[in-house]
Amino acid sequence: MLARRQTSIKVDPVAWESAQKIFNEYNLSLSDAINIFLNKVRLEGGMPFDIKVPSKQLLSAIKEAEENQGSFHGDIPELIKDIKSL
Repeated sequence: MLARRQTSIKVDPVAWESAQKIFNEYNLSLSDAINIFLNKVRLEGGMPFDIKVPSKQLLSAIKEAEENQGSFHGDIPELIKDIKSL
């Protein structure tokens, strides 16, 4: 077996805590989990899950919502009527 390589990484503390709890349920150390991830990347020749870039339409909708410029509806029938008019 090859010698282990030591590294240092910066992680989101919320993600760290949540992930640690899950790894503990599987009796995995953080090092074990990272090695599983790295080997999965190696075996699949890429990320072992989909990473999607938001479409231009979604980015536009997000910006619109953040700027409170979107459509607002008082109830579901009003929303459905607006959708059907598209």
